[in-house]
Amino acid sequence: MKRSLPLPRPMFAGVAVLALLAGCGSGGGPSVSGSASETSKSESGLSSLWAKVRGLTVESGKTVEMPALGLIADAFLRDGQVRGANSRTLTEGAIFESGRPIPAFETQIADSAKSLRDELARTKPEDRADWLKQTPLDLDHVAYASPILIALQPRKGWEVDAIDDCHVDPQFDTPFFRKNRPPCRYDREAHIRYMELLAISAIYTNDVFARLGEELGGTRLVDPDAASARVLAAYQAIPAADLAAALKRASSQVIGGRFSTDLTGSGNIHFTHSAAGDFVGDARGLTWTKAGGVWFGDSRIAGQSVNFRLASTSSLSQTRSQQGHDGVSGGADVQGAGGVGAGK
Repeated sequence: MKRSLPLPRPMFAGVAVLALLAGCGSGGGPSVSGSASETSKSESGLSSLWAKVRGLTVESGKTVEMPALGLIADAFLRDGQVRGANSRTLTEGAIFESGRPIPAFETQIADSAKSLRDELARTKPEDRADWLKQTPLDLDHVAYASPILIALQPRKGWEVDAIDDCHVDPQFDTPFFRKNRPPCRYDREAHIRYMELLAISAIYTNDVFARLGEELGGTRLVDPDAASARVLAAYQAIPAADLAAALKRASSQVIGGRFSTDLTGSGNIHFTHSAAGDFVGDARGLTWTKAGGVWFGDSRIAGQSVNFRLASTSSLSQTRSQQGHDGVSGGADVQGAGGVGAGK
């Protein structure tokens, strides 16, 4: 009997020999069987994880020089605007007052501080809190900022009658003209007080600004808004007694001198004091000239061009990130079996 056993592929050499032996056997010969097994696995893998972070930062810093007068003036003007201060009202209040003689300017400012405290004491608590939030200055410093606002106010033309229309040429001084002439509007006292007020305000403001310029001159400020905050903080730090003394010194330079008025029709306010110097009021505010040079105004404080340093910086930052994973794998499996037994 001839028998053959099917074997799985692939066939290996040992199994082939057994098969040949089985094929040569007769009916009563031995039986042949075989077994084979193979496992093959191939795996190829590529795994990568990367993170690329690229940061780009561009920083450019430079120092910008700006006139200290402009930055300091801007701080006071903005604070006065927030508080609703009106420099024209302040001016008129310092010149005209009915019922009693007008006190000296420094006395008026001290009285103003007291009036502000009394008025605030009568205000409702919620309104008082709202008012105090409007400014970083206390009431004394608010009052002593009034001459500064007066000095900084842009002006075009006189705010009082500066031309003496009471004097009449003798050839027109007839009964007919006296009867039909309009009443005299000129107030010599108001005219003099007006010039005193402007001169004192300019001298006092120059004194205060010089102190602020010295305080902040070595500081590198961040921007104009930060500069304004620093200016008001430095002003608030000046004792009120020092401000009162500065105002009194300014008054002493003006009171007792002689004023002369320039009425050439330039459109500006122009007058001269025999001891203090020359004063012009125009769109720039008050400009004070003495000893042959500009002492206050036109970007000058105490006769010097004082600048503040402002820092200007910009930055740009960019970040990019990538990550990934790659992989390849494979496998194969082959099995077989065979056997040999005795024949019958």
